[in-house]
Amino acid sequence: MRSFIVILLCLCSTQVFSQYYKEYDWEKNPKLHKLSDTEANESSIAIVEKYMVEYFEPKFGNDVKKFETNHTITRVHDEKGIKTHNTVYISMYNVIDIVDIKARTITPNGKVTLLNKDNIKEVKNVEEYGDFKIFAIEGAEKDSEIEVLYTLEKEYSAFGRETLQKSYPIKKLEYDFIIGDLPGRIKAYNANAEFAEKTYNKRAGKQLVLENIVPMMEEEYATPDANKTYIAFQCFGPGTNVTDSMLWNNVVTNITDGLFPETINPEIAKIIESILKDQKTDDYTKAYLIDDYVKKNYTIVKNNNEQLSDIDYIIKNKSASDLGIIKIYAHLLKAADVEYMPVITSNVYEHKFDSEFFNPSALREFLIYIPETFNYISPNRIDYRLSEIPPNILGNKGIFVNDELKYSFYKISQKNPDYSRIVRNMKITFEDDMEYVKIDQEQEYYGHWAMSNRAFLNLAQDQTIKEIEDYLTGSGIEDKVVKTYVTENKDMLQLEYNKPFLVQTVITSESLLEEAGDSYIFQVGKVIGTQSELYQETKRVNPIQMQYPNKYNYEIVITIPDGYTVEGLESLIIKKELLDADGDQKCKFESNYTLVRNKLTIVIEEFYKEYEYDISEYEGFRTVINAASDFNKAAILMNPEE
Repeated sequence: MRSFIVILLCLCSTQVFSQYYKEYDWEKNPKLHKLSDTEANESSIAIVEKYMVEYFEPKFGNDVKKFETNHTITRVHDEKGIKTHNTVYISMYNVIDIVDIKARTITPNGKVTLLNKDNIKEVKNVEEYGDFKIFAIEGAEKDSEIEVLYTLEKEYSAFGRETLQKSYPIKKLEYDFIIGDLPGRIKAYNANAEFAEKTYNKRAGKQLVLENIVPMMEEEYATPDANKTYIAFQCFGPGTNVTDSMLWNNVVTNITDGLFPETINPEIAKIIESILKDQKTDDYTKAYLIDDYVKKNYTIVKNNNEQLSDIDYIIKNKSASDLGIIKIYAHLLKAADVEYMPVITSNVYEHKFDSEFFNPSALREFLIYIPETFNYISPNRIDYRLSEIPPNILGNKGIFVNDELKYSFYKISQKNPDYSRIVRNMKITFEDDMEYVKIDQEQEYYGHWAMSNRAFLNLAQDQTIKEIEDYLTGSGIEDKVVKTYVTENKDMLQLEYNKPFLVQTVITSESLLEEAGDSYIFQVGKVIGTQSELYQETKRVNPIQMQYPNKYNYEIVITIPDGYTVEGLESLIIKKELLDADGDQKCKFESNYTLVRNKLTIVIEEFYKEYEYDISEYEGFRTVINAASDFNKAAILMNPEE
């Protein structure tokens, strides 16, 4: 018996020795770190951020253990920095046990204040993110260092993802992935280094070391969340041999269950008969009518009720889960004899889909692709009907599944390059002996522009509808008086492919015309509405991502009053463009004019053929964007003839 106990103790001590997190600790005698002048000017800077994920197979039992350790040392230099870091939130999601939590503050004069663990509070469901342990940092003042170290034992999960880039600079970051003999792998994204092999107490692992990580910035025409530095990992049980191909096959099998029905439900057949009636039999019309019907009659419910994925329950109760709503589409499309393919992807503004590294957290968006028309149904977008791919998905990869459950990965692109465009034709006159300007305008909105305008006018609250009406009648003209405002083709149901949303308006404005002695200054640039500007003092961090390719064509015909001549027309001539390596235009703003007797005609063409531009093209792209803003400031002078 004694020998057995000795052996058991030896095994246990080996187990303790092999768990790296138990040996990791902070410095016993902390001192403030040296920083450069630039670093010292930051509101806060992380001197060290260390993450350790350790999977461990106990000597006894088959359950894989998982431990996560976080260690941060942060210098705070002002009130903003203190406010950012003086409260620590530790998520309790999947936490089995809190191994340890400790924190301390080191002031500039060397005073150390330790965390009183009695002050750690538990808060339930913080802003719908679940339960947290929360504590305030004690003793923090300007130029202090805040150090936090904690280890959690968490429920085993084979997959993980961690965002590393923050809103403040990080001087040094380490990420340790310790798995021993367990099968697993890890990958870094948007990082300037890769994981390297490392041994931790004779256990295999990998380490990523990054230095001088700049804060992620919120920038226009960008996907900052998706561009942050992050890692994703996989770790499986002992003796397993799981490949990405196996994982993708498993997803396809599970998610597409019930999405390719062999028989048509009798109730579905009745619904299809009522939807299609005597309509044309082409796939576009049938799919559009089905999409419109589902969005007008069914509700997506966010809970785990299994009945919300049952087709009979969905038909009867008109409510479904995210996956259940795909089933109702699938049954209806099958009954209508429309070919379709379920697509699984992610929001391009949140996550760039990686087909070479399975990560379940990326599988958040479901689409239905109609191959015959090259269009998509977006089941969870009540504001959309069958169309080109929505902006939040455009450019991402996705997994496309056919009726034989075979899948392929494709980049989700836009088939029609001219899908989204705006055409504006204006006739401008000066009324009541130069008292005000009258603008008679006809507008045509195509593609995503038409879709969003229809959605706002049909689905939005009154205040939002007022805002969109302000945009449609001339944004940025504060004193405008709307004389006429008429819209056409504003219903969500539009069976003609890319039928334009039409607007006809007549407005008047006194502020566009400024008296200058006997002359008048006409702020002609303002008639095109408020324009985006890209002026950035700091260095650009993100590559350019537009919502979608788009084009603008304006014709502005101005009747110059009898007895007046016009000058300052040179301000109407602008041409800015970004060319590719072959000299072809990628985007352009060009305005010019002709003057025939008293008719001044201004023609503007602005387009962006692509939605993605490399960060090296930022200056050229910005020049084009700002050209529209420059035209918005253009003015002409009308002088009485001598």
